[in-house]
Amino acid sequence: MLGSEKIFHWSKILASLEKEKFLIVPHKGQKSVPLHNHAFLELTYIENGSTEHTLDGKTATLSKGDYLIVDYGSRHSYQAISKDGYDNLDCLFLPELLDPILKGTQSLRAVLEHYLLHFNMQALVQNPARIVFHDETGRIYELLQRIRDEEKRREAGFTELVRCYLIEILVLTMRQLEDTKAASAGPDITAFLSAYVAEHYMEEITLCELAARLNYSLPYVSKKFKEDTGESFMQYLQRHRVHEGCRLLISSQYSLGEITEMVGYRDSKFFSALIKRTTGMSPAEFRRHCRTANPTIQKRS
Repeated sequence: MLGSEKIFHWSKILASLEKEKFLIVPHKGQKSVPLHNHAFLELTYIENGSTEHTLDGKTATLSKGDYLIVDYGSRHSYQAISKDGYDNLDCLFLPELLDPILKGTQSLRAVLEHYLLHFNMQALVQNPARIVFHDETGRIYELLQRIRDEEKRREAGFTELVRCYLIEILVLTMRQLEDTKAASAGPDITAFLSAYVAEHYMEEITLCELAARLNYSLPYVSKKFKEDTGESFMQYLQRHRVHEGCRLLISSQYSLGEITEMVGYRDSKFFSALIKRTTGMSPAEFRRHCRTANPTIQKRS
């Protein structure tokens, strides 16, 4: 974001984000930024100076080494504490930077619960989109500088490296929360079922058999899983299979029929319908769209 003394060209920012999926922008001598919101995730890092930051009506002081992640729908503003202003580094990104399947997602929570990060947000007391974090070791700033360098050089595969650096930033940030251990593991039943799906999604799975293995009744396990994840076990399994299928569509030359069987389904028409419901595109359209948008993807047979 830019100070009130500068013109913020939202259309250019949004156009750049739509194309690149991320944007990193340094700002020097910021005095103030008026109240606003935006349709992307924003990581703001204070490089020098101090500022009063107001987020959804609550004000906190940010100083050198502090950073925060602003969620979709939040409204925030800045006011420098000294006349010299403050310096900050903004990293704006869309969820689909991490995985094309996240296109259309509009929450930090959905990103953190994605299989690349796999944090159980139900287990968190703290909301990471409401916390001011501090970069004690300087590692976060180092990773942001790497993202900035990759964006400047734009060499082959730079988007993939940016994705890796951003995932590392999110993991290191989540480690600062007191209840991260619970978030990364989740309740025992849910942790077991989630891990089982990750390892056996390509096989025939029934919650009844898994409940018996856990020595709990089916209704109890079903209710517990939905309370912890916000979705039924079958919805979770289906979503995981669709994610894996979409990943194979992008990164391999396998046919839809082959991918259907590889993720645990037998009916390719049914699986095709699931992909279209999730992405808004047919499998062929999704494969073509993602490869056109990211030509560096290696197509493996």
